[in-house]
Amino acid sequence: MKGGVLHCRCSKCFTAPPKRRVKRRPRPLTLLGLPEDVLLYILECLPAVDIQSMQEVHPHLRSLVDTHSSVWTRAYFQDIWPSSENLHLFERAAECGNFEACVKLGIAYLYNEGLSMSDDGRAEVNGLKASHFFSLTEKLNSGAGPFVWLFIRPPWSTSGSCCKAVVFDSLKEECQGDSKEEVVTGTLRGSLQYCLAKVLNLFEDEEKRLEALGLLEASASHGCLHSSFLLWESKQKSASSDPGRYLQSLRQLRDYAARGCWDAQICLAKFCGQKNQLGQERTTYDLTSQVFQSSLPINKASIFTKQKGMNDTMRYILIDWLVEVATMKDFSSLCLHMTVGLVDRYLKLRSVPRARLQLVGIACMVICTRFISKEILTIREAVWLTDNTYKYEDLVRMMGEIISALEGKIRLPTVIDYKDILSHIISLDRGTMHLCSYISELSLLYTELSVFSPAQLAAGTLLLARILHKHALPWPAQLVECTGFTLEQLTPCVLLLHKKCFHDDEPKDYRQVSLTAVKQRFQNELCCNISGEKVMDYSQLCTLLGVSSQDTESPASFSIVVDIHPFLCSPAGNKTKR
Repeated sequence: MKGGVLHCRCSKCFTAPPKRRVKRRPRPLTLLGLPEDVLLYILECLPAVDIQSMQEVHPHLRSLVDTHSSVWTRAYFQDIWPSSENLHLFERAAECGNFEACVKLGIAYLYNEGLSMSDDGRAEVNGLKASHFFSLTEKLNSGAGPFVWLFIRPPWSTSGSCCKAVVFDSLKEECQGDSKEEVVTGTLRGSLQYCLAKVLNLFEDEEKRLEALGLLEASASHGCLHSSFLLWESKQKSASSDPGRYLQSLRQLRDYAARGCWDAQICLAKFCGQKNQLGQERTTYDLTSQVFQSSLPINKASIFTKQKGMNDTMRYILIDWLVEVATMKDFSSLCLHMTVGLVDRYLKLRSVPRARLQLVGIACMVICTRFISKEILTIREAVWLTDNTYKYEDLVRMMGEIISALEGKIRLPTVIDYKDILSHIISLDRGTMHLCSYISELSLLYTELSVFSPAQLAAGTLLLARILHKHALPWPAQLVECTGFTLEQLTPCVLLLHKKCFHDDEPKDYRQVSLTAVKQRFQNELCCNISGEKVMDYSQLCTLLGVSSQDTESPASFSIVVDIHPFLCSPAGNKTKR
């Protein structure tokens, strides 16, 4: 106040300071602020060891993990093997329905790998635990046929107690026991009985084979389609002599094929291709055509998206080495195709360091020989074939990684399956058959050919073989009817097959040595020395097919790569790196 003058608080007498707006600080966004369903999704995508760490972060996360079994069901254990430190994680995940944990625990206990046990009663203790987790594996196995039998198949140890025998006896007791879960138990019991029957059928003892037959009948009664088909096969010989029983047998086979049994579909297609069709030519053509047309391409090019340090030449070297092993061990062409298919499917899913590519290849061959061959490739022999680059335990663990990653899906249709159907449709001379086999094995080496389905490749190899052997009518109407493929539709496949297998140069290893294991495999009298035959050139083939060679030719895919380092060993005995 000044001079006794009282000022009012109007805008002329008094200027109020402007109000300052206080900026609100945004609330910090944290993981715990996310909605519960989002948090749960994040937890379900973590490795098992990280889930355990997340439990220690906050009580809310611990509560989510403890109250939602799906977190452990979907936890993944890639490149993690059971040990005393993480056993509790594996066991919790297995009991919550984690397929990968069950597979790895079963194999770990069976081979005593990673879970060290004392020698006293080790086979008995490990066998019972392995049996428990193998049973859980089959319970969770929904997309593949029963497969745990391949781990306990003979040969069994003759010295002392045998863990495989303990597993077998334990699974047998489980099948004979009662359970409260009748619906689940019926399906599971059927799968386990199938596995037991597969094991018994591999013994020479007639009594065991009769027991296997009884197990198959029991398994079929519980709804196991694979057992029903094996029973059908065992009765087929006696049914073929009577037309009435033969027709009834075919109806059963068609039923199994319609219900999704792949073996039944292949067998039905072979029967349809035979002369005895009981006046049902149109129907049989349609059934066979459906099998061929249902085959889908397998995009192998995506391998190199997953495998950053791998290229076509490195894969070629690996497959060439597997062919060399198959030739040395006299494994069938089907075994080789299955092995390569298994390798490619695994490489599409899991990133593999270059130093372990050979381990993946030989592990896949061990699995496939156990699945389809009477004579198997043992783990110790497989390790020796790699010049002891890997240890016994490395191979055991890799088998677990492959089986769990592929969810037990070992047997998928191959080019050989479709080629066998074609051989039942049309008669082939010995030379053409061997040439067809030769081309089909050469096709394994090239990922570019995976743009065609296995059925198309089988048809293409047969067509190319018949053209090269100058058949007057290389693709007759009967083959068109049975496969659904016309000559024009197969022409791109035939041209690419010829280009890759006969026109382009083979790739070379780091020593600049051409890789020719497939050629050597067919360079003997048994195969009519088919790989030594002179083949018409690419331009002649184009002329015969009515296309221009200039429109189809492209630069060779493989060039000399100077920085390819040796990464696997030859099984031929000279221990040479390739």
